[in-house]
Amino acid sequence: MSHDLDLGRPLADAVPPEFRPVLLVNPGRDDLERARRRFGLHPLVVTDLLEGRQHPKFETFDGHLYLTVWDLNPTADGSTRAVTDIAMVLHGDELLVVQRGPDEDIRDIGAVLDEPDEPDAPALNAVSSPLSAVYRILDAVVRDFVQLGAEVEQDLDEVEAEVFDSRVREDYRRIYRLRQRIGRIDRAASGLAAALRAGTSELEALAADEPALQPSLLHLEHAAEGVASLASAQHEALDAVVSSHESNVAARQNQDMRTISAFAALLAIPTVAAGLYGMNFKNLPLIKWEYGWVAVGIALLALDIVFYVAFRRRGWLGGKSGRRGDVDEG
Repeated sequence: MSHDLDLGRPLADAVPPEFRPVLLVNPGRDDLERARRRFGLHPLVVTDLLEGRQHPKFETFDGHLYLTVWDLNPTADGSTRAVTDIAMVLHGDELLVVQRGPDEDIRDIGAVLDEPDEPDAPALNAVSSPLSAVYRILDAVVRDFVQLGAEVEQDLDEVEAEVFDSRVREDYRRIYRLRQRIGRIDRAASGLAAALRAGTSELEALAADEPALQPSLLHLEHAAEGVASLASAQHEALDAVVSSHESNVAARQNQDMRTISAFAALLAIPTVAAGLYGMNFKNLPLIKWEYGWVAVGIALLALDIVFYVAFRRRGWLGGKSGRRGDVDEG
């Protein structure tokens, strides 16, 4: 769907009449052809916009500034449904915004431009130019990055506590979902930070007439770099968590195998005795005594008890080791 390019319909009531940014959502070839004619887009830009899912980048083509970012919209539970694309093309006093992704995950750019997000800085509340609109959009994207990074940090603390607590059996699904979330944030934030660094000089030149935006754009770049650094550190921390989880799984599997082996040994004792006495040899011990079977049964029970206590003391049946230096790996 798209706004009519010929009408130049504004995205928000807060936008002055002289400034009319154009929004295209999941545009088709015809929509982009109309945009190419109106904005004079370079063919490479048109190709990128048509294909979608470009990595975050900043480029210049024939006086057009072309910026693409990945957008992560957090859900109520702190996760993200999908990664969507936002591409912005600035040229003179015009701005083209192209979004691609599932309709339910597309950010409402109109609402972003409508809502003041700097109550203490009135100069930043008015969307009066393409650059101020770009700043407002990028600020909304980065604020979501920061929110997601903080929520991931909390989840990571909880997962670390589970993995390093022997009394808790950690949820491997939660660990790998967390790894997916961190990876998305890392790629999106680091890509945005790199794109802003690449376009520093061009953005500074555009902000020359809007001095209130200059420190805000720099702050935005630093915020994106901070989220990217945090996500990278979280990725390293999660690698340690995954390694510990795998060690825990291996230890539990070893414990299970030892428990199975211990019970097999306990069952093997009467099995061997039954096999020997079932051979019908003439000179088997106690075979001619009336109460021989009682004595054999008591002896087998005593042996099983001795081995059971030994296995239990060594932790093979779930008990703690009674010897110094033995570690219960369960």
